[in-house]
Amino acid sequence: MDSHRQELVRLLRTALDRPRWQAAAAFAVSVWTLLWIGGQFTGHAPTALGVLDWLAALLGLDGSAWTGRLGAAWAQAGPWLAVAGGLLWAATGERGQATALLGWVLVMLAAEGTGYRPAVLTAVTAMVALVAALWLAALTGGRFVDRYSKLLPGDVLRAGVTAASLTVVVPLFAPLAVLSRIGSNYLTRAPRLLPPESGVGGRGGWSVVPGETAPVEPGCQCATGESARQDGPPVGL
Repeated sequence: MDSHRQELVRLLRTALDRPRWQAAAAFAVSVWTLLWIGGQFTGHAPTALGVLDWLAALLGLDGSAWTGRLGAAWAQAGPWLAVAGGLLWAATGERGQATALLGWVLVMLAAEGTGYRPAVLTAVTAMVALVAALWLAALTGGRFVDRYSKLLPGDVLRAGVTAASLTVVVPLFAPLAVLSRIGSNYLTRAPRLLPPESGVGGRGGWSVVPGETAPVEPGCQCATGESARQDGPPVGL
């Protein structure tokens, strides 16, 4: 249980650790998807573009004209957009999280023509189908060769779980980022212990790790009371 909790915390930190431009895009997409998903549990159930109209109205703008044209343009391609969004979700990894953002945008555009539930179910089905196909291909693969990349069943499942986790975090990115920013001001970080060879911190550029002995400087007294060996003959002889 502890290992799963640590892995979850690590994935949350990975989701929050993005380049600045991608963090801004993730925040905007998160707010958009969170309002869209939350609206489905109310009596209004707004569309994704309807959420943009509502946000534009709060700013004193009228975006109904261009959102209406956008919805009409993508209405016929709804199922294909949902499939493409699911494949982008499956392509998400720790080093490439932008595909999850684009996948959510495509799914929300797909919902303009198909509706909320069909669009989400189609995207999830496409994602699971791709991971399952890769897993079956890994089972029928030959022996592992070091010189070539290869599909391994365990790694395929692990990558699929990572992709699903990072995709689910997208709607929660905005509240998590706000809580992380507020909480960081009140957290106290433990001091880091640096190995002696790092040459950073401590006396003479050393930082002693518990259980290791600090280097002895020439001319100093050892911890046992013996004098350190010095260059040249003893004084007075």
